[in-house]
Amino acid sequence: MDECQRLTESGSVHMNNMQKLIERFKNYRKVKYLTTVNRKGYAFVGVGMHSINNLIPVINYLKIDLKYFVTKSLKNARLIDETYPHSRGTNDFDEVLNDKDVSGIFISSHPLSHYGLVKKALEAGKNVFVEKPPCADTGELKDLVEIEKASKSICAVGLQKQYAPYIKYLRKEMKNVSYNYRFVTGSYPEGDPYLDLFIHPLSLAVFLFGAVRQYNILKTKNAKTVFLQLKHENENVGTIELSTDYSWHNAAEEMTINTPQKIYHVMDSEELSYLPKQGHLLKIPLEKIRKPVNKYLVLQKRNNFNPVLQNNQLYTSGYFAEIETFVNICEGREGINNSSLSSCMGVYQLIEQIKNNHVQ
Repeated sequence: MDECQRLTESGSVHMNNMQKLIERFKNYRKVKYLTTVNRKGYAFVGVGMHSINNLIPVINYLKIDLKYFVTKSLKNARLIDETYPHSRGTNDFDEVLNDKDVSGIFISSHPLSHYGLVKKALEAGKNVFVEKPPCADTGELKDLVEIEKASKSICAVGLQKQYAPYIKYLRKEMKNVSYNYRFVTGSYPEGDPYLDLFIHPLSLAVFLFGAVRQYNILKTKNAKTVFLQLKHENENVGTIELSTDYSWHNAAEEMTINTPQKIYHVMDSEELSYLPKQGHLLKIPLEKIRKPVNKYLVLQKRNNFNPVLQNNQLYTSGYFAEIETFVNICEGREGINNSSLSSCMGVYQLIEQIKNNHVQ
């Protein structure tokens, strides 16, 4: 056998082994998905466009048994029976609460109804996933926290950014950092922008950088834009711009985090990148001595070309992980509740301080 033939056969064997390894990996992922069985029963309260677009697709992917859909009107409940033949539509919430087979309840109704629904569900011993906001103020939140403790159930609030992959990565080294966070949208006349919109960036700032120790608040004359200067635990400080005075066509969420070694940049839930710092030589910045490679390195980025789960916006935004975590807890599997009722207390207190701060 000449050398050329030997190398050809060796390469063929290597390719066959590689194909077998790839097939084993693909089969492992498939078997893991097919063998993950959720045995508890669940109910879903409120069927709006947010639920249809963001929550129910994840629930379907996770093979969650939605035994009930609860709607306000009996007419819509009958439509549910036709649309979801394996679920029961009802306008009787008590029917769900009295069903011993129901372990978890997803609540995504009108924000003003959340407090009453969560309270009844927890008192009935059900685990609850509730879209933000869970209630209207700190008084109601304290009430829900106490009920949750007494019921020995858990409540997870739909603050999906706290489950996003890039946040999981960032949280490891958020000590002695400074940051600038910008969250701007168009006009929001249909609800409370603080509890419906701004709760996301404020809660995420507390989740990432720690409890707020000091703050300063500035508002524009029309009170639609708020600037915050915050000092957190672990010597973290930052500024946040919150506004509904821009446009929905260029609504943006952007964060820059300055750590001792790196400068991170987060764009929406789409991309996480960083710029490594060059350091010093005899107190002289190295970037003044030699020309640095001044380029952000991409750590995570949603890829629109490859349509797999990890590139789906519901995954990168955190919707997938928050629902999966809630279901894992209900099923007795491992799961960490990153958005508990008690963890929202500092955010609610901060929101009330901002609301009570009048334009000078």
